[in-house]
Amino acid sequence: MPGRYRQSHTNSRSRFYILLSIVFVIVMYKWGLPLFMNIVAGNGAQRVSTGKDIIPPQTPILSALPDATNSAQIIVEGYTEADASVELLLNDQSNKVSKADESGSFSFSTILASGQNRIQVKARDAASNQSMSDVSLVTLDTKPVDLTISSPKDGTEYIGTINQVVDIIGSVSKPESQVLVNNSFATVDKDGNFDSRFMLTNGDNTITVTATDNAGNTTAKSIKLTYTP
Repeated sequence: MPGRYRQSHTNSRSRFYILLSIVFVIVMYKWGLPLFMNIVAGNGAQRVSTGKDIIPPQTPILSALPDATNSAQIIVEGYTEADASVELLLNDQSNKVSKADESGSFSFSTILASGQNRIQVKARDAASNQSMSDVSLVTLDTKPVDLTISSPKDGTEYIGTINQVVDIIGSVSKPESQVLVNNSFATVDKDGNFDSRFMLTNGDNTITVTATDNAGNTTAKSIKLTYTP
């Protein structure tokens, strides 16, 4: 009898604890869990609910600019967020301020300084968020190309078919220059020396050598050679 009473008492306690656990789970699910989530996310939820714009405008994208130019005036164009305020920075200094149109396009006309120029555009929205474009480097170079034709000499006369083909040899002060000999490309080495073969025709031959650098500066020189078969 005592054993049966002890077992009955133990079973009653077990049922009580099970019931208590069920009640605890129900209470936590209905009230405790939502309260916990509100406590954890409360500050973040308040920040989100303020509606403040913290997203910067689209990073300005600049249209392709030349690496070098001989014109001091240049047009800087591109696009960003529609209606954003756009500021042109030239050599890290504020140059001009404008506004993008409803499609996000903008355009500036500015004057370059001699030498290399750093060009960048800053966009700012109504909430003062801002973004910056990549830097573009443009060199203003107005110095002409020094061109020398060292061989043959102007006025040289050639006789016989063995002398019909001549080498036009010279040099330029800017090795990156493009050199044309009567509209045919000449090979220019890293030191600025060039060489081009030319076939003479009977009588007077005018040979024009034109050198153009990356900025568009052009120098031309001509020599006259006479050929008799």
